[in-house]
Amino acid sequence: MTIKASSLLSIVAIWAAMIPAVVIEPKSWWSLIFAFLATGAVGTGAGRRLGLSRLIAITGIWLGTALAVGTRQDYAWVSIMAFLSTGAVVYSVMRRDALGVGAGIAFTWLMVGTVLLVNDDSAGSWISVFAFLTAGAVANTRSLHRRGLAAIVWWALAGGVMLAAAGWYWLCVPAFLLSAASLGFSDFSFPRRFEWDLFEREDDEGFVR
Repeated sequence: MTIKASSLLSIVAIWAAMIPAVVIEPKSWWSLIFAFLATGAVGTGAGRRLGLSRLIAITGIWLGTALAVGTRQDYAWVSIMAFLSTGAVVYSVMRRDALGVGAGIAFTWLMVGTVLLVNDDSAGSWISVFAFLTAGAVANTRSLHRRGLAAIVWWALAGGVMLAAAGWYWLCVPAFLLSAASLGFSDFSFPRRFEWDLFEREDDEGFVR
């Protein structure tokens, strides 16, 4: 079994984001526990080809988390949601070439990190819960781009207001609901099986066979 580059780079992205954040805010050290768990979620299938889409999503998740964790120790628990989001992305049905979907998840988390960094208000850290829910909903679609675009649009609008008003955190709820609703019932699905593709190949539709 060989280690796939996308898996290795995903692990590097997690630690490259979190180590500087904890150096800046040492009291957030325990967030590294969940970075370690996220590493395990990726590393248990290191021979699996995650693809660029998941690499983009995971990088965005942990960069957004690092922005929060490096701001104040009260935000350290955001790493729990980041770990859950990582697991949701790694074991989702997201296609490996669904760059738009990966970008949508990354943007959602970067917006969360930016809001927490700028507002510096511990009362707003719960928006990470809805970032996790958004990541799970968007990752479990076989769309290439449009579902990620929906998340970008709704979280950009919600995040812009949160930044301008230095509050209004409840807007993360409709941002999640609208992102999820844009999926459509026929486009949402749960993984039918793990995509262990060491000796398998994808067809033109992105399914492993």
